Amino acid sequence: MTTTTATTIPPTWLPPIVPFRGDWTPFIKALHALFSIDFKSGTLRFRGYPVWYDRRVLRDDPYGYEEGFWHLVTRDEWVYNHAKRCKEKQRLPDIERARHLPWGKPTIEHETEPELLVWDFEDELKQGKIVRTYLWLKHLDYVVILEKQAKERGEVFMLITTFLVDALAKQADLESRYQRRKNEAPAVAGA
Repeated sequence: MTTTTATTIPPTWLPPIVPFRGDWTPFIKALHALFSIDFKSGTLRFRGYPVWYDRRVLRDDPYGYEEGFWHLVTRDEWVYNHAKRCKEKQRLPDIERARHLPWGKPTIEHETEPELLVWDFEDELKQGKIVRTYLWLKHLDYVVILEKQAKERGEVFMLITTFLVDALAKQADLESRYQRRKNEAPAVAGA
């Protein structure tokens, strides 16, 4: 359930979302072409560092697209596997998330705009604690998550994901992360 209302006006620096006309194949091809321009060109930077994405292509991918792209247009869903008789997590198309793909690059490029809440947060993952940067267009329920990583050629910001905040629990989670953010020093008592 998205909390965005029809009266919420996007900032002028955001492009329109991509319409979905009911056919996944041409839709996904058009989105990948946009992804190629916005992210594969190698020109996108955040805080002076290049923005990279997961370039792996899985062997069974019928389109031959990168995992970094799929993470922007699909979402994890629990699906019942009849053969195994249990639920398992699968990445499935998320039309609304995919339609908003054009917002990723300009959100990263407009970090200092007043519409954006931007903060660093130490996430707890299976591999340990990792600091990630959140860019949240709160009034439009849209988030970009980046992670600074050291690579052989130097430091980069890895594009982790982008998505619409479509559940109140996720909105509360982001609000909590913002309140506990890392990038601001605590206020000094009596100041």
